[in-house]
Amino acid sequence: MSRADVPTVTFHPDSSTLGSPLGRRAPLRGLREGAGFELYDLSGSVPGGGHVGATLAPRPHRPFAVIDLGSNTARLVIYHAAPVGPPWSVFESKEDPRLVGEIQKDGRLSEDGRRSGVATLQRFRRLLDVHGVRDVRAVATSAVREAPNRAAFVSEVHRRCSLRLRILSAPEEARYAFLGVASTLPLEDDLLMDLGGGSLQVMAVREGLLRESLSLRLGALRLHRKFLDHDPPKRKELEALEEHIEKALKPLDALDAGEDERVIGVGGTTRSLAHVMQATRGYPLSRVHGYTLRTRDLERLFDILSESSVAVRKEMPGLSADRADILVAGLAVVLGTLHRRDAEELTVSGCGIREGIAQETLDRPLPASVAEMARGSALATLWATGVDRAHAQRVRELSLEVFDLTRRRHEMDRDGEERLALEVASLLHDVGTTLSYPGHAAHSAYFLRSRPLYGLTHRGFLLASLAAGMSEGEDVPGGTIKRYPSVLEEDDVDVARRLGAMLALSEALGDLRPRPRFRVQGERLTIRVTGGTPPNRRLFDRASRWLKRSMDVEVHARPT
Repeated sequence: MSRADVPTVTFHPDSSTLGSPLGRRAPLRGLREGAGFELYDLSGSVPGGGHVGATLAPRPHRPFAVIDLGSNTARLVIYHAAPVGPPWSVFESKEDPRLVGEIQKDGRLSEDGRRSGVATLQRFRRLLDVHGVRDVRAVATSAVREAPNRAAFVSEVHRRCSLRLRILSAPEEARYAFLGVASTLPLEDDLLMDLGGGSLQVMAVREGLLRESLSLRLGALRLHRKFLDHDPPKRKELEALEEHIEKALKPLDALDAGEDERVIGVGGTTRSLAHVMQATRGYPLSRVHGYTLRTRDLERLFDILSESSVAVRKEMPGLSADRADILVAGLAVVLGTLHRRDAEELTVSGCGIREGIAQETLDRPLPASVAEMARGSALATLWATGVDRAHAQRVRELSLEVFDLTRRRHEMDRDGEERLALEVASLLHDVGTTLSYPGHAAHSAYFLRSRPLYGLTHRGFLLASLAAGMSEGEDVPGGTIKRYPSVLEEDDVDVARRLGAMLALSEALGDLRPRPRFRVQGERLTIRVTGGTPPNRRLFDRASRWLKRSMDVEVHARPT
């Protein structure tokens, strides 16, 4: 076995002593016994004692960019950031240099590969100049990392593109993927798999912290080039591919993510699989982050894809044409991993290395709870849109107080999902005014369905969207369940109406000074109002009728 074929494992047993998963000192290191494992020393490397870029975290609304030169694709993302919450992308560009396909027999990056990589980064450089972005973090992964002539390539990139390209080690690549997931999905005891064009990074997470990681040369493009010569592939090619993957995945047995682990997938292959399955099932939402893929469905999809030509695959709904050729090899790795872990499903993360680098740039604390993720996403959205944050905060406080006071009447508390949906809806109920004030509640509802909001399930942010649409007195649209049958349950319209009624009531009272006081006695919610601007009577009366009809709660306003 050559050194290039040896899987690498990194251990992070000291993560729990750090203030955040980024750390401020190198973690303790240990090596599991057994041949075939190589330990990386993280001293002075990115997530142990430094950052990808030398600059400080960007000021709010000062743009910064992340370039990820992967083994298959290259992506440029320009971000803005608020003082709280995740950054948001304001521009993205993607190209397909496919560097791992330009590796020569001696492991060197070919002249065509170097030329393609440099040309891609030159185009990214011009885009950065057009957008006026100077704060750039550019990284390269396995294809460049493994090339003996990587130093010459990095030097050429710096000379011709004015970019400082950082080559990530395998454990750094794994750590950034972890940070991207951990900042957008709640983690406990999970196994993360980041499948790229050149390699597979697998991470064991315990109690929300990264404990150890494994790097394998099982990238989708690499395996496609090595095993699948025909279109569609022949049975013997598929058998050789699956046999190779099964042997190469044996080191996964050494990773321990706990008894109740989830398997979470990161990377373009996983996202493509989610898009295909959503299109196949007529899933009503376009969001793949947090979507669940069943192993048995992926097995059926593998049979279909492997028997189809690339031309046929390109016509499949949801499948990006630039991944049609390599998706069979990528899906074989995904299924091999799921089978190795006896996993019945795969949770999709839409966030990975780029979001991890952005997370480190902003130095936000991790791990975060679902409430912190959702609240941070909502507050960042308020900052981005310029909506009145003080009013939003007042409406939030009133909405949550009504929710808590009437808890016995509405009986909503599915792991806090409904309360969190109300909190997000109350913070963002006015974002639609950035489009136009007339009809702004409907605009806000659309905004919530479209904006990347983390921490909420697909059901949760749909409830938040419906509640926000009711903030100006409009009822839940008819046929809602028929439009979202695989997301909402039959009684969720009533749930959304209760949340919307609480929000509408709070919106009617949100600008009163001093703050109104609530009191619950039996079935009656009494609101004590002292002076100030009178409440919005139309909203108040309609919300009162909704609360009476949906929760049998009578609302009375009493001046004091």
